[in-house]
Amino acid sequence: MTAQPASQLEEDYVVHVEDVDFSWQDHLVLKDCDLQVGQGVFLGLIGPNGGGKSTLLRLILGELAPEHGQVVVFGREARRLGPLRRWIGYVPQRERSEFNFPATALDTVLMGTFPSLGWGRRVHQSQRKHALHTMDLLGISNLAPKPLRQLSGGQQQRVLVARALVANPRLLLLDEPTVGMDVGAQEAFFERLGELQQHLRLTVIMSTHDMEHIRFVADSLACIDHTIHWHGRTEALTGEDLEAVCELGAYHRHVETYHGGAPSIPPEAGAGNLRTDIGHD
Repeated sequence: MTAQPASQLEEDYVVHVEDVDFSWQDHLVLKDCDLQVGQGVFLGLIGPNGGGKSTLLRLILGELAPEHGQVVVFGREARRLGPLRRWIGYVPQRERSEFNFPATALDTVLMGTFPSLGWGRRVHQSQRKHALHTMDLLGISNLAPKPLRQLSGGQQQRVLVARALVANPRLLLLDEPTVGMDVGAQEAFFERLGELQQHLRLTVIMSTHDMEHIRFVADSLACIDHTIHWHGRTEALTGEDLEAVCELGAYHRHVETYHGGAPSIPPEAGAGNLRTDIGHD
């Protein structure tokens, strides 16, 4: 593929990854990766541990620079986004230690306003109201005065999503946000996130091992194991595609055995129904 100037990609894709390589020291993490994500698309990143999902998110965020190729976000190189970086909301992998400080759920969400507010400046009442509104969208406004460390894993994760959304981003990146949740909390999280993504018309990229739920809310999936083995609409997912990534192939065989067919989005699925105006895949 011939590389295009970043300016030519601005209207076509929110994220454009082309021919990207990345290594940690001498360890190859990503090789020859190509990915395009259109406006308003919910993309799920699936694949084994150590396959490069988190690294790809950090390249899109601009925290890391590719050794080869280009990562373009909002029409600019990811490492040179400047003020446009506030258009990205990011929920990293959850570390229990980050909840061991005496902050309420609302205090935590308000931290997402600091980049635009500036450190050391007081939060305005309008920002507090907006933070509460954002929490209400996620169904957690009643948790605002409670200490974060006293909340369940699912509640804590919704607080972190609210923190990422309070600055009104256009792109939301989530790195395995349901790790540590029980099955009921995972299901509720995916359902709420799918509704929120459509309500706000967000572009969402989420890494996960939860194939059972992601296939019902994502518009498209990318299977990553050091390179992108498969990228397309969720209803096109086949066993042949997934055999390239061992744990996903095993999941597909489970579905075929117990459900008589490949994973697909049923017509009656909820807010994450596959849309025809998906954008660019």
